[in-house]
Amino acid sequence: MDSKYIAVDLGRQRILIIANSMAELNRLILSQRGQSVIKKQAVWIYRIDSQTLSQVREKMAQTGASFGQLVRPVE
Repeated sequence: MDSKYIAVDLGRQRILIIANSMAELNRLILSQRGQSVIKKQAVWIYRIDSQTLSQVREKMAQTGASFGQLVRPVE
């Protein structure tokens, strides 16, 4: 399974950052660019299958639905 790591805003409305590994995601979050995207807010971090992420992003663009409406985390 090819996975991506994502940071999603606290309200689970938008995907803020996408990375190939947790280490890369952490670097991006701590970078100047990442800080400007996150804007000092808390984020949810998920690991998601690449194909599923692609489908979710497409559906979000088509319907305007939020990440939280389309994806429910597995516990």
